Amino acid sequence: MNRRVAAFLAATLLWLAIAALFAAHLAGRSLDDFFITYRYAQNLAQGHGLVFNPGERVFGTTAPGLALLLAAAHLLTRIPIHWLGTLFTAISLAGIALLLLKEAETQGRRPEAWVGGTLLLTNTFLWACHGAEGPVVVLLLLLAARWGEERPLLAGVTAGFAVWCRPDAGLAVGLLGLLLWRERRRLPRRFGITALLVVLIGAALALVYFGGVLPNSWKAKQAEAFGPAGTAGLLFWPASLPLLRRHLGVALPWVLALGVVGQWPLFRWGGRPGRLLALQAAALALAYPVLGVNLAPWYILPILIALLYGVAFAAGAAGRAAASALGDRRPAAWVGALLAAGLLAPAVLSIGSRGLTWYRGSGHPLHFEGYREAGLWIRHDSRPDDAIACKEVGTLAYFSQRRVEDLQGLVTPRSIPFSARGDTIGAFLAKPTRYLITRPGLEAGMSRLETRRWFRQSYGEVARFDPGTDDWTLVYGARPGVDVAGLAR
Repeated sequence: MNRRVAAFLAATLLWLAIAALFAAHLAGRSLDDFFITYRYAQNLAQGHGLVFNPGERVFGTTAPGLALLLAAAHLLTRIPIHWLGTLFTAISLAGIALLLLKEAETQGRRPEAWVGGTLLLTNTFLWACHGAEGPVVVLLLLLAARWGEERPLLAGVTAGFAVWCRPDAGLAVGLLGLLLWRERRRLPRRFGITALLVVLIGAALALVYFGGVLPNSWKAKQAEAFGPAGTAGLLFWPASLPLLRRHLGVALPWVLALGVVGQWPLFRWGGRPGRLLALQAAALALAYPVLGVNLAPWYILPILIALLYGVAFAAGAAGRAAASALGDRRPAAWVGALLAAGLLAPAVLSIGSRGLTWYRGSGHPLHFEGYREAGLWIRHDSRPDDAIACKEVGTLAYFSQRRVEDLQGLVTPRSIPFSARGDTIGAFLAKPTRYLITRPGLEAGMSRLETRRWFRQSYGEVARFDPGTDDWTLVYGARPGVDVAGLAR
């Protein structure tokens, strides 16, 4: 076994071990939003179709392609879908690291790829968003970049399916087409036509099945993007800094500076996948504020992946430049290595300390246990035709397997006009349900609903979960004899 193969095998074993450790620790406990996609996959696997509520064809997920993959994997393996979401993140992060290592080796940049891959696999921001479509989409796009020249048809199918998993991946597909055009000095017709055909097939299926090509969840989120709590436009990136600092630590400015500077060496020596990763990150960083996108942590995953590799490639470029300036001598190599290590040290120590703190805590999303327990309780103590109303719908719907009225409007379009003007009471009265689930930390609209005289006369507390926290999960049920449907009149 030569040294190159041995190094690649060692990286594979290390990164797979890290991924397995995080996957076992997190065990399918994802953020509530990802359970919306899980619910679509769950219903599809159970034969109800690609829907959130059986019988309602609402385009409420931004990741229908991921829902298809999860449903297929569940039918093949019988692994629970929420567990598969975590496993998909683990496989995707390891795949990204190995693919970029292979590309960087051909450019003589193995150490940078080693460091970048390790930063990627150990970064807790990415693992806090496990179950998101972001890592899957990045892996698909990088595979398409890798195959773009030799296997254009396969690359086109892969890139087109990435758009099925997340619509804004279409921006990266266009960038990949430009890269191939630049390299070949001619239009990449087979890649472009295949990718476009796959995207159009997906759009046509969405139009026929859901009645539209854009997810309803985007409309619901745009309704609040520029509201009092909105983070759209110029607020997008400032609002992301507290989230990033939570996982990257006190050296966040240094990490960001190195990461941005490192995009050029990543573009130059990361192979075609590295070039696409750098371009996609830059394009999304500009597009989100311009398009008025409301910040969600998982939106910035592709950008963070590029920044982590940028940290490694910036330090490597500085060290190699210093060694080259000192001449082709052994001390020069040591000086370059020490300079690179010195640049990396603040970033690695900051990221590592914050990550260890996060991992030693639960590392699990807030409210998951309360919502899961409430969902399971409703599933076992209600009739199949009972429905629930709530503001955070994913986890409750997935574990209760009951119809959900979404008061925010992500999967219930009729709630969007009410949500846009902050009228939670109106959204609830548009179609009252047997149960209402809330918690003290939700927005004021829920509190106003709970304090209304008619509500207190019609509903009573029936269960409370996760009471050891300051933000427990509370289940209200309609009192015996109450005409729930009559509340809307």
